[in-house]
Amino acid sequence: MNARTLPKTTLGGLLMGTLLLSACGSADAETEPGTNSEEAVEISVGTLNGILSAPLFLGVSEGIFEEHGLDVDISFADGGAAVIPAVLSGEYQFGYSNTVSQLAALGEGLPLQLVHPSWAPHGEFEDDDHGLLTLPDNGFDEPEDLEGANIAVNTLQNIGEVHIRTAFDNLGLDHSDLTWTQLPFSDMSEALERGDVDAIWVSEPFLAPGLDAGYEWLIAPGAQSFPEQVGGFWSTSETFAEESPEVVESFREAMTEINDFAGENPELVREVAVEEMGFDADYIDDVNLPMFPNDNDIDALEDYAEAAVEFGIIDELPEDYEALFAD
Repeated sequence: MNARTLPKTTLGGLLMGTLLLSACGSADAETEPGTNSEEAVEISVGTLNGILSAPLFLGVSEGIFEEHGLDVDISFADGGAAVIPAVLSGEYQFGYSNTVSQLAALGEGLPLQLVHPSWAPHGEFEDDDHGLLTLPDNGFDEPEDLEGANIAVNTLQNIGEVHIRTAFDNLGLDHSDLTWTQLPFSDMSEALERGDVDAIWVSEPFLAPGLDAGYEWLIAPGAQSFPEQVGGFWSTSETFAEESPEVVESFREAMTEINDFAGENPELVREVAVEEMGFDADYIDDVNLPMFPNDNDIDALEDYAEAAVEFGIIDELPEDYEALFAD
């Protein structure tokens, strides 16, 4: 297994390029799963270096991918939107992105197909794997104090904004005057300490260290917006799905087994996050794990799409949600 880092990019700047590149084919897979050959099919998967990706590494270390005839190479990116162009170009056969990034790509007519759920937030505040954090004693002591705040998110016009605005709505707060600053998760704490932003939207593994540093956790963005609803999927390109349906089905079957295994073995999820993903062992016991569902959760897609339209991130709702999935 090899974990590499994808260059930071954005979805919007690569739309035209990926439309052209997607016609150039996908990775060669001379041996399909289910054939008589013992050679595994090599696939590349792009994802984020966050706790939601730990089951992917668990699938490698536990030999689950191997059992399904797949040899997986893993790459990291700063945001889910950065993974989509690499998937569409065929550089990566599968990739994680959050639901908002995927709906935005599909809304642009990009040939992306959803394959399998990745994660969902828990429904209780203290179990959320995301948090909206502020410094103590800086005037932001209650959720309502955040009206009009400048909030750091890792990608503008994306799931962070959708989660926060929806949470504000659910709490009866006004989000019309919020402003947004795009920063990598790794830079957010310093920006908060300098006073560049009023609050930071972080996911694990950055939530636990922030709380240990004394930051105030004012809003649980997942639990207070889309609790227990799928927040991201593993996806592939239409080209790869059409050319290698057996590989897509093998990946889907493997992820079903992996998500079940991860849900039943949280201690192994934490262990692989430290050993394979570089998570800080000092905080790993305090890191909140998300849910790892296997239900495609069409209701969640509909809810995210409606919110994304309301907040001006996508122009219109998909006509057929079932058609967004690879066969």
